[in-house]
Amino acid sequence: MKILVARVPEEGFILEGEEPASILAWEMEQFVKVGGDISYRFSVKHVLQELLVRGEMALAADIQCSRCSEFFSTSIGVSDFLRVYSIPEGTDEVDITEDLREELVLHVPAFPVCADECVGMCTQCGVNLNQVTCDCVEEEKPNPWSALDELNL
Repeated sequence: MKILVARVPEEGFILEGEEPASILAWEMEQFVKVGGDISYRFSVKHVLQELLVRGEMALAADIQCSRCSEFFSTSIGVSDFLRVYSIPEGTDEVDITEDLREELVLHVPAFPVCADECVGMCTQCGVNLNQVTCDCVEEEKPNPWSALDELNL
């Protein structure tokens, strides 16, 4: 996404619209599937030799749950986008694509969960416990710290 410096008035302006999600280059991403375009609303202001861009953006996406591995629909939102770009004499445009991509990547949850009630997958047979109840019996594994309980101090 490029902002033409010559079109930015001294008092600034509001830039809003949608950008194709293809600018994110997430086609090979296996845990996040983009569901639409990036919608944005930025306030752009020319201050001395800098361009101040502030605003918010959102992206509809399907994300894989870290508990049950099912995909669920959500929105990746950025409400605090703020960047200052230096614009030396002779600069015609400022490309903010990399900063948009970086900000959206940083707002993807590290451990997304489809619902608070999600119980995940069985650690033994691998079935989704939200959909099926399995008959696996959890074995009591020896605790390596249990030897400390037997110490007489």
